[in-house]
Amino acid sequence: MKAMWKWMWVGSVLCMTACGAGSPPAAGSEGQASSAGAADTSAGPVPATSYERATRALSQRRMLSPAGDNAVEHYLAARAEATEHARAQAALAELQPYVLIAAEQAIARGDAQEASRLQGLIERIDARAPALPRLAMEVAALAREQAAQVAPAAVAPPAVVVPTAAVPAPARGAGTSVAAPATITPVVTEPVPAAAPSPAPAPAPAPAVVAQDAPIPAGAPAVAPRVAQGARAPRLLQDAQPRYPLPALRARIEGQAEVAFTVQPDGSVRDVRLLSSTPGGMFDASALAVAQRWRFEATGQAHASSRTVRFRLPAGDAGGG
Repeated sequence: MKAMWKWMWVGSVLCMTACGAGSPPAAGSEGQASSAGAADTSAGPVPATSYERATRALSQRRMLSPAGDNAVEHYLAARAEATEHARAQAALAELQPYVLIAAEQAIARGDAQEASRLQGLIERIDARAPALPRLAMEVAALAREQAAQVAPAAVAPPAVVVPTAAVPAPARGAGTSVAAPATITPVVTEPVPAAAPSPAPAPAPAPAVVAQDAPIPAGAPAVAPRVAQGARAPRLLQDAQPRYPLPALRARIEGQAEVAFTVQPDGSVRDVRLLSSTPGGMFDASALAVAQRWRFEATGQAHASSRTVRFRLPAGDAGGG
């Protein structure tokens, strides 16, 4: 029973951390929270072993952060010790699904650096984890996308200045008049038309843009897809089963979570966000993570949509005690 509540608490902490749940602390309470956290960290003797440091980090809600001083990394250090290898490996096996969920959440919010760090933790826990190839591809794609967005704009080449020859000043003699120097015509690098063209007719007003699949001319610049409101939702082509949170599975808790998202023109899912969940905080991270793996029919337009992810225990376990 003690282990069950410990992992239930672990899952709740991860859900709140990954989803950004909760309101920000009041201005006056931030300092109190910081001092309280410092007091908890310094209270008691410093743990002597890596396993004890991992246990302490877990109790202080430092499961995955900060980097270098969190429960997962301390368990990895303890696994290298012969006396702690077995139970450290068991603890890592319990925490690995939560590291994967946190990595998928980092990808969903566009944090490529954090996603890459969590991917490295999963590789250290189990280099043959089935989800690693897919996770590595998504992290690499996110990094490329962000690099393309921050690429510097092309700089126009500087204008070519053609120097003009210096004209010597005429000699001044006594009693002689000085002729005015001839006007020097500047060199123009662009061709000058022989005659001024006639005024061009006023351009016709641009046609209104309608939300429909129109052919795009070659060479036209890419534009961000608009979300089609009220249009028929695209058909779901690839569904995925959510990961049942371990604390809820052990406590035999069922529930559901409703998520909203945007179906991209190519059928992929982006901008996943939580609308509601029951019980609160228990299934949030799993529902948000599974939505990233859905694939819909490609319609060439973006569609706003929502789904309810239900978590039901197997028939033999639903009524067990």
